[in-house]
Amino acid sequence: MTVSKPIFHAQDLTAGPVFSTLILYALPMLVSMLFQQAYNLADGWIAGTQIGATALGAVSTCYPLTVFFIAIASGLSMGTSIYCSQRLGEKDICRVKSGITTSFLYLVPLSLVILAVGELICPWALVWLDVPPEAMESTLQYLRIYIAGMPFLFLYNLSTGILNGLGNSKMPLVCLILSCLFNIVLDFVFILVFPWEVAGLALATLLAQMVSAAAAVWAAVRLYQSLEASSGPRFDREALGAMLKLGIPSMIQHVFMSTGQMAMQSLVNSYGLAVMAGYSIAFRINGLVINSLMAVSNALSGYIAQNLGAKKYDRIRRGTVISIQISYVFSIFVVLLLLWRGGQILALFIRPDDPLREEILSAGMSFVRVVCPFYLMVCLKTVFDGALRGTGAMLPFLCSTISDVIVRLAVGGIFSQHWGLTGVWYVWPAAWLVGTGISVVSYMKLQKR
Repeated sequence: MTVSKPIFHAQDLTAGPVFSTLILYALPMLVSMLFQQAYNLADGWIAGTQIGATALGAVSTCYPLTVFFIAIASGLSMGTSIYCSQRLGEKDICRVKSGITTSFLYLVPLSLVILAVGELICPWALVWLDVPPEAMESTLQYLRIYIAGMPFLFLYNLSTGILNGLGNSKMPLVCLILSCLFNIVLDFVFILVFPWEVAGLALATLLAQMVSAAAAVWAAVRLYQSLEASSGPRFDREALGAMLKLGIPSMIQHVFMSTGQMAMQSLVNSYGLAVMAGYSIAFRINGLVINSLMAVSNALSGYIAQNLGAKKYDRIRRGTVISIQISYVFSIFVVLLLLWRGGQILALFIRPDDPLREEILSAGMSFVRVVCPFYLMVCLKTVFDGALRGTGAMLPFLCSTISDVIVRLAVGGIFSQHWGLTGVWYVWPAAWLVGTGISVVSYMKLQKR
């Protein structure tokens, strides 16, 4: 297999030293995730310091809803990524190309359907989330503009999923850096130059999605053109079935997680605007950590999928162990930093003259103190979830996720009733404990086969 330019190529993950191969493949994904979460933090900082607590609460409330849409796009794209990665491991380039064209032909129309449905239901969704009346108008405005970008969200996730699945994790990083920088610049322009407040934040996100989608699609097309093989059918029903089999459980995982987050958001909103804003800041930092661990998990999935196709099982086991080690080093650093300087970090997102400043800070830090020590447990869940996904063991992977959400829905109200706001925060480690147990046991059983 030859390529027209080195930057547009598929990478073979089945050869070479395991540690360096996995690190070089995972590092761009990790940096991409850090950039993405850095943007989310910047978005929250701009909302909190340049507009106020109401804007921060509005953006925070929309977050689990936006995650719901991202869940569908990234979950189904993960199916394409794993399918193409497995076919690449088998050296079946013709089926790789058919998988790519098939995924575009079904996901782009689906994004238009989701756009229409999303615009229709978003007012009812905000009522269900118990959004405070003072934040309702700005929250709805933000959400409607965000949903308008569904086609670009799907195109971006699909294109980067294809690139990552074929071992090219560098181009998604380039696309994401471009998007984040463009988004942050537009945030300041639309807030400081044009006083568009929450609508400006949403519009900046929409325009950045358009730019990143265009760049990612261009890169995916160039990689597709570099694959030297005769093309199969442009729409392959067999490939579609295989991709859906891999992608739907991943989509359900993300959708269930989003549903759980929305249920928790509704519970948090009932405590008032200050708690809503404090949770917004802390949850963004939590998202930075969890999504960074998910980047390692996603890299492991692609790595395992290729090596499974090549039947190199020893490399799969070694790659899993290395992923655990990487995740633990990262998590230990984060836990120590947040316990040591968490208050100062959260304070950066609150206006010094905000009358709710101390209440917001107190609520955010109470979340951090309860939740962050359990990142050391989440490491195992994310790694073993990635391993299960990469091997195609989607049922236990799905059970792990569903159990996590069921725990959140089952105990959230109970914990809140008995222990107040602190009880709400303990829902996170309770759900992680159950999900981690299922992931670990499922992986161990898989290894005995």
